[in-house]
Amino acid sequence: MTITVDWAEKIINVNKIDMTLIQSTPKEIYELDIDVFRLALKNLEDSEEGMIFDDTHRHNTEVTVAGVVLSRVVEIINDYTITFEDGQYAVNLIGANSNIADVSNVNQVSIRSANSAGLQTVVSGSGVTDQDKEDIANEVWTHATGVEVVDNVEFVKKTEGNRWRIDTSAKTLTIYDDDGVTPIKTFNLKDEIGTASTDRVYERVPA
Repeated sequence: MTITVDWAEKIINVNKIDMTLIQSTPKEIYELDIDVFRLALKNLEDSEEGMIFDDTHRHNTEVTVAGVVLSRVVEIINDYTITFEDGQYAVNLIGANSNIADVSNVNQVSIRSANSAGLQTVVSGSGVTDQDKEDIANEVWTHATGVEVVDNVEFVKKTEGNRWRIDTSAKTLTIYDDDGVTPIKTFNLKDEIGTASTDRVYERVPA
């Protein structure tokens, strides 16, 4: 193959002669065997000129799982790009999954990638779960205030409607269960100087 690499500019050059012509009319279509392509790159990397430069690609070979052969993967790395010999023709990428279409420099050539996979990992949004958000909020609150955090969602719901009682003499806040009698959590309270300002009792009793 006549593939060359401009090591200083990190540009991989691919000529028509490096590919297989599969259609002449009405439009020229070529095939680039990605496995043959990456072997040519490996030879260039191993050359006296190329061995001092960064690798051009990463390769994961074919893997057989339960009788099914998963395709090899070739990924162009280290900021290398690919320039196909300019002209009005198309290139079909065959033989492996790759990112070649993503790193090809734009000209008149049409790059046709046919990547496929039996299983893909898809993350929607940031990938942070509701539990992650709750844990983060609790951790931030605890460090910021020094106040104990209750991480039970059901308990939090009960604080919205159940009976609670503040006893400033005892310096406590007590949350009661649905029956209005059984304490389910008692918090120790302090004012800004560490003592209660009054001996009064505050209480909420749901109607």
